[in-house]
Amino acid sequence: MTSTTINWISISGRLLGSLFYYAPDEEKVRSVLDYFQQNNWQAEWLGLKNPEKITALLNNTAHLSVQYQTMFIGPNALPAPPWGSVYLDKESVIFGDSLLKLRDFLRHHQIEFVRLQDEPEDHIGLMLMLAAYLAESRPELLIEFLRDHFLIWSSRYLALLSAQQDAPFYQGLALLTQETLDYWQTCLAIEIPKVQFYR
Repeated sequence: MTSTTINWISISGRLLGSLFYYAPDEEKVRSVLDYFQQNNWQAEWLGLKNPEKITALLNNTAHLSVQYQTMFIGPNALPAPPWGSVYLDKESVIFGDSLLKLRDFLRHHQIEFVRLQDEPEDHIGLMLMLAAYLAESRPELLIEFLRDHFLIWSSRYLALLSAQQDAPFYQGLALLTQETLDYWQTCLAIEIPKVQFYR
């Protein structure tokens, strides 16, 4: 596990996580959105395979608050729910068994979440930011977390999100995140266990 990899997981996890977790009109998101409007961000982004397509989608920020509302808040059913247990639990519910396993992992390693709302810890944005935190502070736990609690479901969620043509910015974010997670997985030589998805 090189320092370059650790540093990149920290940076990319925080940037991507904030875009999934926080509403686009929040102050902390504006600087991240500005980053992706720069002409040369693609040159700095490790593991990028489809920069033109992703950039075109990320540049589609018209009605971004509406896109966010549709993908993450409701009131209608979310086309791609952002919580891991929806995909891993037989009942397709939030607060499912996989979340309890994640909580056991966090408790065992004395990691506490500070959340702004009563959000299940397996939200895609929180998981990306947790990966960043582990890279910075507890790198010895990073592979276990990614292998057992995050990468086992993230690809299913991101595939569903990348199919949402009514939310082009989040389509692009999903594609960028999948390419980034693929890069993490390759760098860390993680073999992801096969699981059944229930959604």
